[in-house]
Amino acid sequence: MKDFDKIIGYASIKKDLERIADILKDSTSYTKLGVKLPKGLLLHGEPGVGKTLMANCLADASGRAVFICRKNQPDGEFVNTIKSVFAQAVNGAPSIVFLDDLDKFANEDEEHRDAEEYVTVQSCIDELSGANVFVLATANDVGRLPSSLLRAGRFDRIIEVPVPLDRDAILVTEHFLQNKCFAPDVDATSIARLMHQRSCAELETVLNEAGLYAGYEHAESITMQHFMEAYLRTICDIPVAVSVGEENSVDLTDYNCTKTQVVYHEAGHAVVAEILSPGSVTLVSTNGNRGEIGGYTAYYHDKEKNLLKSKQARIVAALGGMAAIELKFGLSDAGVTRDLDHAFEMTRDLVTNLCVSGFSLHRSRFEDSEAQKHKQEQAVAVEVERYYRQAKEILTAHRDFLEEVAQQLARAGYLTALNLNKIKDTSASVWYNQPMEG
Repeated sequence: MKDFDKIIGYASIKKDLERIADILKDSTSYTKLGVKLPKGLLLHGEPGVGKTLMANCLADASGRAVFICRKNQPDGEFVNTIKSVFAQAVNGAPSIVFLDDLDKFANEDEEHRDAEEYVTVQSCIDELSGANVFVLATANDVGRLPSSLLRAGRFDRIIEVPVPLDRDAILVTEHFLQNKCFAPDVDATSIARLMHQRSCAELETVLNEAGLYAGYEHAESITMQHFMEAYLRTICDIPVAVSVGEENSVDLTDYNCTKTQVVYHEAGHAVVAEILSPGSVTLVSTNGNRGEIGGYTAYYHDKEKNLLKSKQARIVAALGGMAAIELKFGLSDAGVTRDLDHAFEMTRDLVTNLCVSGFSLHRSRFEDSEAQKHKQEQAVAVEVERYYRQAKEILTAHRDFLEEVAQQLARAGYLTALNLNKIKDTSASVWYNQPMEG
């Protein structure tokens, strides 16, 4: 296996790392062009996205000796360790100093950006002039590092490593599925969408947890059911005991039951979202995310879709829960506060930044004017009312779909994208992309 084959996805970042590794391995073809060689690289991003793996691949591909520095000592002792690692790297040149988790070197208090550890790192880097030593670093939160440390000449390249998205997410999922015994019903694309904006480490944890559930049942393979149980427990903090099984089913004939209203509320979100953006709903649960009261609906947002229409669809879907309760029970939804806050926030962005109600209400015009702000808020309220009417119209037109989603959700406790697709396939509704008004 080639050094960089260990990195799944991240084609653009991988290409950058390959170029840097080539420079470090043989700089002759670069120096003869009269160019300055890079002195340092910082990889940053949230934990679990593969920064350390990328750094190790770069180091291996360079063929250089690597001297690693991680915070594992009290502050005073660690300062001496930093100096020692840099001294070893100079003596072992051509070499690499690898500063892993650089943002953890000093006290986590943001007021300590000028801490001795960072001052020491800066001084050591500055003293490398003339030495053939490359400084490689990783950090979870680059905002906690002093700006002086990040300037060119210390770290010439700063690369953000995001969570895997879209095609990268599918590739990472397929990679983790390779070495486990999964059943044919396990779909990499569905899992990748469900784990949207989650790190590689989180995905690996959920897949392994699914295997543990399967092992406990003495199953021959890991099914999608096992994965869902692991996902609900690990990511959503919903215990399997309250999320799976007929014993947790809801009697939808009891209109006074809070759980019945939760079922229809979440079904309303899901149906509206699926009509406006087919395939956007990844999970609907009657149990709240991380112990919250009420249910939980997760979405996948395709960044390639029209920005305005996508935002409008998300607003209408956010109001779908409230609309479903009104249609089904003829009453206001007491648990809709967060949905309304979300709808108003997104609509406010459309009115003040994307000018959906006219250019005169753009945020930059008369921004300090109370009268202007009042006009903006009035326009926002009008737009939200319009989106709410649309949500009700969609649910009225697809009432059979709403009822079937509610029935299955009440029995199972949760529905996945695959479940929703099966319901759509058997629904009497006429399927089309509902056009946005206006």
